[in-house]
Amino acid sequence: MPSYSFSKNRRLLKASEYQEVFDRNKLKVAHPKLLLLAKQSDCNQSRLGLVVGKKNIPTAVGRNRVKRLVRETFRQAQFPTALDIIFLARKDADKLSKTELNLLLKQSWGRLRQRCEGLDNNNG
Repeated sequence: MPSYSFSKNRRLLKASEYQEVFDRNKLKVAHPKLLLLAKQSDCNQSRLGLVVGKKNIPTAVGRNRVKRLVRETFRQAQFPTALDIIFLARKDADKLSKTELNLLLKQSWGRLRQRCEGLDNNNG
């Protein structure tokens, strides 16, 4: 049974880890409300980094709601290989209802999973 915890080993913690994903991302899922960047991880499990800026989501309540939903859906997502993923919130991502945002995130994780499988097939 998969673990749904979100401990430190499931997170990108250092600026250098974020920079690595920004510089070397091979997978991208774009939407007007969000952007996912990912690269294959050196770790044995997928890790998530969040970039939710005041410029795009002005209220702390909105930023925290988006981050909470991203973490919740990420914990449930399964990827064929370990990935380092950065979630970037775009303008008005907090304007979506909880249901809409949840559905969008699940679709985005699914698209990322498909692209990850495509990347594996191209390499092997």
